[in-house]
Amino acid sequence: MNRKNLAIGGLVVGVLGLLFSFLLAVEYFGIGTDNVARAACSALGGGDSCLKVAESSYSAIPGIPFLGNVPIALLGFGFYGLITYAFYLISKSTSSDEVTKLISLLFPVLALGFIFDLILFGISVGIIGTICQLCFITYLVTISLLAILFMLWKTEGKPKLNVVSSLKEGTTTFGLVFFFSFSVGFASSKMWVKSESSNTLATSRGMDSKEIQSKIDVFFLEPTLGIKTQGSPFIGKKDAPITIVKYADYNCGHCLHTSHILHTVLSEYDGMVKVVYKNFPLDGSCNRLMQQPRPGATSCVAAMAAICADKQGKFEPMYRGLYDNLEKGVAHSGASVVNLANLIGLNVSSLKACMASKEAQNQLNAEIDEAEKLNIQSTPSLFINDRKIESGTPNPVFLKTLLEQIIQKM
Repeated sequence: MNRKNLAIGGLVVGVLGLLFSFLLAVEYFGIGTDNVARAACSALGGGDSCLKVAESSYSAIPGIPFLGNVPIALLGFGFYGLITYAFYLISKSTSSDEVTKLISLLFPVLALGFIFDLILFGISVGIIGTICQLCFITYLVTISLLAILFMLWKTEGKPKLNVVSSLKEGTTTFGLVFFFSFSVGFASSKMWVKSESSNTLATSRGMDSKEIQSKIDVFFLEPTLGIKTQGSPFIGKKDAPITIVKYADYNCGHCLHTSHILHTVLSEYDGMVKVVYKNFPLDGSCNRLMQQPRPGATSCVAAMAAICADKQGKFEPMYRGLYDNLEKGVAHSGASVVNLANLIGLNVSSLKACMASKEAQNQLNAEIDEAEKLNIQSTPSLFINDRKIESGTPNPVFLKTLLEQIIQKM
């Protein structure tokens, strides 16, 4: 094949990379809705595999200033935008020197993309436990682009590549192309999802607008419950007008999914919402309301670790670390808690002493006593501004609509 045909082939494959990266970004922003990305994943035989990946904590870079959570897929969109632009320049070029420079630049960029894909594939299979079909296609796209580039290099007579010089010359231009592509992908995927009435929160689905409004009407008729929040750990601004109380277990998958939802809520409603965290371990080893103890008292160990990390001002990293371990399949134990404590900079001796103390046990017992009065029997159980909502992973469309209506009533 000649140079132009190979370049056009690279351009077409790069556009495919843009398309599938866009679909993955839509899947992330559209969690909670039936969107085009989910339909595409299902059509490819992936079922809910793409949803499972989108719901994981590995699917996005959290808390980017002015942007919020940014899905990893949009880095791919920027990457494929850069590659597509480079192959377009090659297809139009009549200078062998210019083509050689572009090949010199593309080789390290594509090699880096391939390594990144390998890491993502390892996380998907080894940690999340699924293979997202849309993700897998982007891996194949990267491999195809490398193969096309190699054939192009051979077609050009295997010229000597000057990678360092090409990177120095092309960094500014191609950096701008990457960020332009990223920005277009970010704006278009969010706009696409908005047109499908998504709330960009997370997991559950299946409620129509009439049912949502009916549940919200019921919520506002619920009595206030007098839940005590003073002294409990929280994330968000102390004086936020909306308080969400979460009772949870650190071995509970639905609690893990809810943690992703609440993390996004805190980002999207910065200053308006704070989340107060309380323990209800589903473990008879430390919870008198549960009949069956768990081997190793894993839920109890995690609850005590969270309580004691809070006393050192490190609740949030401990909370996130415990759920990260759950997502990775790491059982909560004395050893795993110590490893996590070292990782987040806790005083391990003080943590151990606290976890064995009567004070920490009394705090856990007080939370369980309060849970009994609130008739909590499962996790997660959420309460918003002292009123209950249905137990379980909250429907995100319902949750966002409820928050908006609470804000309107202020």
